[in-house]
Amino acid sequence: MILLLLLSAIFSGSETALTSVGIHKLREILSEKKDEKREQSLLKSILQQSNRLLTAILVANNAVNILATSLATLLLARLLPKNGTATAALTTVLMTSLIVIFGEITPKIYAREKAEPFFNRTIGLVKIVELLLRPVIWALLRISRIIIRIFSGRSGEEFAVLSEEYIIETFDIGHEAGVIESQERKMLKGTLMMKDTSVREIMTPRVETVCIEDEKTLKEFIELVSEEGYSRIPVFHENVDNIVGICYAKDVFDVVINEGANALETRKVKEILRDPIFVPETMKLDDLLREFIQKRVHIAIVVDEFGGTAGLVTMEDVIEELTGDILDEYDELGENPVLKRVSEGVYIVDASIPINDLERELDIEFPETEFETLAGYLLEQFERLPKVGEEIVVNGFKFKVVAATKNKIERVRMEITSREDG
Repeated sequence: MILLLLLSAIFSGSETALTSVGIHKLREILSEKKDEKREQSLLKSILQQSNRLLTAILVANNAVNILATSLATLLLARLLPKNGTATAALTTVLMTSLIVIFGEITPKIYAREKAEPFFNRTIGLVKIVELLLRPVIWALLRISRIIIRIFSGRSGEEFAVLSEEYIIETFDIGHEAGVIESQERKMLKGTLMMKDTSVREIMTPRVETVCIEDEKTLKEFIELVSEEGYSRIPVFHENVDNIVGICYAKDVFDVVINEGANALETRKVKEILRDPIFVPETMKLDDLLREFIQKRVHIAIVVDEFGGTAGLVTMEDVIEELTGDILDEYDELGENPVLKRVSEGVYIVDASIPINDLERELDIEFPETEFETLAGYLLEQFERLPKVGEEIVVNGFKFKVVAATKNKIERVRMEITSREDG
């Protein structure tokens, strides 16, 4: 009986130790044992067969618990008067208490606190059990994968060992514990979210895109650069849906250096264009970043499903999605025209800011909305176009319109009236 309870404790603790150590720690241990071939072989098999080991532990643990209960029933039946009901009741209470205390709670708490040493001491026994029970384990895993496929459409093998949600939650816990800085957490979460974020969410929309016609002179281009503060400007022929290239300020300066200032009056923008790259608005940011790197460009034209120009996106937009706002060559230090802090919890915000950018910058969370920008979200809440001075309090935020035109909200004063942690 004592031996069976001891085995139950070992198997319960092994289950907790294996899951607590984790795949990344197993890889670290493996790298530390480069000179121990036997240990390396064992650890590699654990990495490759963690599901089988866990199944072996569960099967063995249940088997010893059932066997212990059966033996206890036989023992008590001999010691107690022949009363089947009393014997069954006493056995249930006694064995449940023993198994829960000594076979579950105590070893699992210990194994969680001493995961690595417990794992090292017991993994050999677990591996032997796995070898002995391999036919049973194979059958059980086959059945479980069939059931998983029926209900989820995927086999159990297709599920990741670590989910994205788990990793993000780990970043949040690390931030709360002071291990990860706020900016580091933003970057780590932003990196993970790149494959889920589309170009549409970060692009400059068509109505806000600065373009120039291909027939304009280089002088007119320089004037536009000086006025708008961009060093790369898309060039169109006849209309914005027909982007024919990108004009770089540095290329214009090269022309002036080589041909003299008169070239500004005589040369046209279309003569020094670089080929544009076009990307769909549904493209994910990880693919966009790969495209930028492979083609060594920093700007792309975003097209909609009909081939029309939806907007533009730059390398800076992608980096800002990871790190927050950065300064380009024309930004002034200490100035952020999109988001300006007035006091604790109070901000003046450009209403065109994407909701996900605002959430990331202020570490807040908006309710789910079909609109991508703060302006769209406020139109949804007001259910009309508000006038300057109008206020609304919703979901822990107080908004006051401070600038608007007859057809859009431009700037708002935003006050965070309540903040939920997490």
